[in-house]
Amino acid sequence: MHVFQHYILTRFNDGIYGPNSKLTVPPDEWMDHRLRLFTTFTMPSMMEQTCQNFTWLVLMDGRTPDRYNQEIESFRYPNLRLIYPTPTGGRWSQAFKPGDYDLITTRIDNDDAFHRDAIAALQRTYLAEHEKRAKPWVMVFPYGFLMNLVSQDLWGMEYWYNNCPTLVGSGSDGKNVFQWRHHEIPAEVAKCYIDDKPYWLQIVHVHNLQNGIPVEGHPYKILHKDIPISLEWLIQFGVAPDRLPVG
Repeated sequence: MHVFQHYILTRFNDGIYGPNSKLTVPPDEWMDHRLRLFTTFTMPSMMEQTCQNFTWLVLMDGRTPDRYNQEIESFRYPNLRLIYPTPTGGRWSQAFKPGDYDLITTRIDNDDAFHRDAIAALQRTYLAEHEKRAKPWVMVFPYGFLMNLVSQDLWGMEYWYNNCPTLVGSGSDGKNVFQWRHHEIPAEVAKCYIDDKPYWLQIVHVHNLQNGIPVEGHPYKILHKDIPISLEWLIQFGVAPDRLPVG
C-alpha cells in the first residue's frame, strides 16, 4: 500500500483572545456557544467515521482558558490532538512528521460535520488516483447539506468551492490545505470531485446567519430550499436530531 499520512485540520479559536480579535461578543461567550456546536456536530461526526486512519489536529489559541481545553480533551478521542501556535509562527507544520510520503490534509470548520463515510471516501479516492496525478492535487466534495440551526431547517446544497477541501501534497515540504483560501485554490491545481453523496454538513447559526445562507442566484452555491430534508439524515453525520442546541 502506498505510504501516506492523513490529517484533519480545524482552526478552533486562534487569535480570539488577542488585541486584534474581530469578535463582536466577549471571547468566552463566543467560546461557550462554539463549543456547544463543536461537541454537537463536529466532534461526533469525526468519532463516528467508518475509517479512523487519520490524525485530527485542532488549533487552539495559546491563551484559551483551561476549562475549554479540558472539555474537548474529556472526550478522550485518541485521534484528536490539540496544538498551539509556536513562537516562530508555525501552526500545522510542527505536527507533521517530515519524510518521503504523501501528506493528505483535509479542512473542517469547528461548527460543521462530515458524513460518517467521508474519510473512507477520501482515502479510497486517493488510492485510486494518486499514481495518475502530479502533486499537489485536491479532492472536493461538491454536495452536502446546509442546516439553519435557528429554524431547524435542513436543505441539500451544491457548492464546488466549499470550505472542506482536501490537499494531497508531500511530507517533505509540509504544505497543507490552508495554504490557500478554500475558494481561491489555483486553477492549475488539479481537482478530483467525489460526488456520489452529500458528504458535508454546514451549520448556519446566530453568529454566522447573515453570511451563511446563500441568496438566490449565488454564482457558486446552489441551495435547494424547495426540497426540505428530514433531520433524520443527521444520524449519518453522527448527530442526534433530538439533541440539537438552540441557535
